[in-house]
Amino acid sequence: MLRFRAMRKQRRGQDDILVFGDINVDIIGRVKAWPEPGAECLAPRLELHCGGVAANCALALRRWGISPRLFACVGEDEFGRFALKTLTKSRVDTSSVQRTSSALTGLLYINVTRDGQRTFFGSRGANQCAPRIAQIAAALRGIQAASITGYSLLDSSPEVVARRILRTVRARGGWVSLDVGMEPSQVIPRKVMQIARDVDILFVSVEEAAALTGTADIRESFRRLQKTGAQCVVMKLGKRGCLICESGVLRQVPAFKVKVLDSTGAGDAFVAAFLQARLRGWPELDAAVVANAAGAVAASVVGAGEKLPTLSQIAALLQKSRLKRPWDPVRLQALGRMQKLLRR
Repeated sequence: MLRFRAMRKQRRGQDDILVFGDINVDIIGRVKAWPEPGAECLAPRLELHCGGVAANCALALRRWGISPRLFACVGEDEFGRFALKTLTKSRVDTSSVQRTSSALTGLLYINVTRDGQRTFFGSRGANQCAPRIAQIAAALRGIQAASITGYSLLDSSPEVVARRILRTVRARGGWVSLDVGMEPSQVIPRKVMQIARDVDILFVSVEEAAALTGTADIRESFRRLQKTGAQCVVMKLGKRGCLICESGVLRQVPAFKVKVLDSTGAGDAFVAAFLQARLRGWPELDAAVVANAAGAVAASVVGAGEKLPTLSQIAALLQKSRLKRPWDPVRLQALGRMQKLLRR
């Protein structure tokens, strides 16, 4: 069984991982059905949350007791202040988050229907403005692991920063993950496949994998992604769990059944759970099981950000949900690890 190499013991007060990517403010409206063209679509109420792939990942990591340092850009506006206040309240290190007057904070309206499907409208705003190159050294001080999001590759300035982070952390002997995390229409295959050669963990959805490899066959697209050179490929299958390669064998790790209310942030909760397992040196199968559980709990509530699942909620799902063999012993082992964390 493959076991991740744990990070060396950090000094007290030192952050565990750098997270680079988007910070948004999400306005969520729950509606009965998708409107006809030209029709009105009124939500009974609107919810305001901190969001964005990087912010969600950092917030979810804090739930696991991991200390993430967030490297991103927000606007000089009320939305930016709201996002930073939310992140700081959750004890995410925002000292490396830059503020700009040249763009508004990333803003999304998320339309959520009864079946939990969500549609996004909005703009990346300040996320298109990379943090200043001069700040990279300070942001990476003491960092031995980094998480990069695929949206960083959409614009030239953030892409330069992402590549610098990758080179610097790898040169130190650390490791880097890439969460493609984009809609298939936005995926830039050449850029993603190029950077994937140098990452240690590549997170990708089924749809993203198809866009990157040109094949809809799940196992074939997985094999093609492995050939890029990424040390570990993790394919998110949604309601079907995830696909990983353990000891040279493709393993489909089963999902946990929940009532889906909103899938926003579920993928980010999945990634954060997997990353914390890597940081702690857990076996890869345990990492996949807890990641599936975290994603499931996140999908059972409306909104992401500060509403992402706690350890107690994830452990409760692991406690009550049995899996078919050979996965139930892995579930119990992962649950035992979580219970130790909860007792600390």
